[in-house]
Amino acid sequence: MKLADIIETFISGDWGEESPSSDTPNAVYCVRGADIVPITNHRFNDIPQRYVCQRTVDSKMLQAGDLIIEKSGGSPTQSTGRIVYVSDDLIREKGNIVCSNFCTALRVKSEWNPLYVFYYWQNVYNHDAFFNFEGKTSGIKNLQLDNALSAIEIEYLPLENQNKIVASLSAIDEKLKINRQINDNLPWLDHSLAMARVRRAA
Repeated sequence: MKLADIIETFISGDWGEESPSSDTPNAVYCVRGADIVPITNHRFNDIPQRYVCQRTVDSKMLQAGDLIIEKSGGSPTQSTGRIVYVSDDLIREKGNIVCSNFCTALRVKSEWNPLYVFYYWQNVYNHDAFFNFEGKTSGIKNLQLDNALSAIEIEYLPLENQNKIVASLSAIDEKLKINRQINDNLPWLDHSLAMARVRRAA
């Protein structure tokens, strides 16, 4: 089975406009390639707000469980094809989400756990598979997504087995998220402890 066989829907991106207008009155948050790592690390603050037309709202709005793929960008040492999972937390915090036109979103078929597909895709990406499916135009690398999806294998597992794998990997991710939050708070904690020492010394 190929990755192409498990995709239900492709959702194209839209960069929208910087300011609202009569044609683009709808505020959305637009996920770029630059947002993939922060979102994966549960940091949503820097996702830009843009303004889009009603047609984009009707046809390109993302929902929890969608997968966003970076199709343009990369570097000599980093391929295109990075992926990010649209989580319930992201939707709750930001509301209306689209991806930029340098990305595309995928919605997988109902017999597939999208988080399982996310983890599987990350594993394929970490083994540098997507370097094999890149072209270049105007100095920008572009992922030949259709070719990649048609070539890369994924073994079918019953949904119950997918869910078990996701539960194990999600538990690890949750611990990593907590550790990151602790590390993010350390400067504040160090400052608070220092101030407490100053007050005690006074």
